[in-house]
Amino acid sequence: MNQLRILVMSPDETVRGSSVSTLLQAGISARGCSTSLELFGLLSSGHHDAVVLDIGASGEIGYALIARLHGSAPLGIVVVGKGMPVDSRLRCLQSGADACLPDPQDPRELVCILLALARRLPAAADPAEPQDAGSGRWELHDQGWTLAAPNGVTLSLSANERLIVRALLNVAGKAVDREALGNELQVEGGAARASSARSIDVIVSRLRHKAEQAGVVLPIRTVYGSGYLFTDR
Repeated sequence: MNQLRILVMSPDETVRGSSVSTLLQAGISARGCSTSLELFGLLSSGHHDAVVLDIGASGEIGYALIARLHGSAPLGIVVVGKGMPVDSRLRCLQSGADACLPDPQDPRELVCILLALARRLPAAADPAEPQDAGSGRWELHDQGWTLAAPNGVTLSLSANERLIVRALLNVAGKAVDREALGNELQVEGGAARASSARSIDVIVSRLRHKAEQAGVVLPIRTVYGSGYLFTDR
């Protein structure tokens, strides 16, 4: 495994310095910044594996930052900070964070979480090696919970999205009607799971929007009078 490269964003110089020091002592390359503007500047200037965010009491702005990072690249996101009740931590996770550590925290836990994230994140290409163009197709990873685009962008899927994408990918190039997709939801999710034609349309619409936010076009086409077709395989 190559050395991890981590960015630590915190407006608190003491917190920022302590986190960077902890990571450096663990053999992890770490650099600090104090604002989201600095953070995106550093992200655009080179590859980084994960970010550690101290969003404090920034509320909706903090959640929006997490969501933007989550949709922009395959990047680990760990949130730390003081005064984070369980509702705030849940919002962070729902926005796209991989982990949320309220104070007081054990520095060893942060290190272990980052190392665990590194095992599932795409490795950065060695500049000395030719670039791999990838598989050239959309694929499901992480037992079907992550949809990977040919360009490396990944989308985290909800339970319903996972089932629908899997059903479409299994017969890529062929249309699957809404009734069959609804049956797929009911078989794995139970009879209580919404499976009407309207529900299927809403799920696909949200998935398309999620892909657009990540900067990719999802190749799921509507087959009028029938259902949906995954065109790229």
